[in-house]
Amino acid sequence: MTLQCGTLAAPRSLHLRIEELFVANIDAVYNVAYRVLWNKADAEDVVQATFVKGFTRLDQLDNGAKARPWLLQIAYREAITVVRRRRDLPTDPTDMPETQSHELGPDGYAIAASVAEQIALALEQLREDERLAVVLRDVEQRPMREVADVLGIGLSAAKMRVHRGRAVLRTLLIEADVA
Repeated sequence: MTLQCGTLAAPRSLHLRIEELFVANIDAVYNVAYRVLWNKADAEDVVQATFVKGFTRLDQLDNGAKARPWLLQIAYREAITVVRRRRDLPTDPTDMPETQSHELGPDGYAIAASVAEQIALALEQLREDERLAVVLRDVEQRPMREVADVLGIGLSAAKMRVHRGRAVLRTLLIEADVA
């Protein structure tokens, strides 16, 4: 007897598939949630909700190769739901993790942290859809088709959002004397 994925006792192969999906996509799902919310705790909640929702709707996933865009789309929608519920709470881009490199000395860390903070502030000023498009394409290095799928728009519209987001980001960084 084969049970559906939303039940408590699922076949072993399904558990392995879910574990593989989780391991392969958790970082990307967290990054999307964090870039939308700018809050670690909220991003972690969205990651949890994304995988719970993904698990209960695993039967909707037609092609395993499209699992990442499917999960990122769920994460994006969950994060937007959190934003809509908590619009009155300020976001804090200074809560971003510092970039770490073994080659940097103390001065290098200070400069890198300053640049990361400036980039985070500039990203926060982008429109939400442009910010997510830029993050998915340039930070997560996702294919443009996947960016379009996550945003729920056409390929040409996704390209335009990435282009516009980059242009605004470039201008903001030049004004902040970072670029």
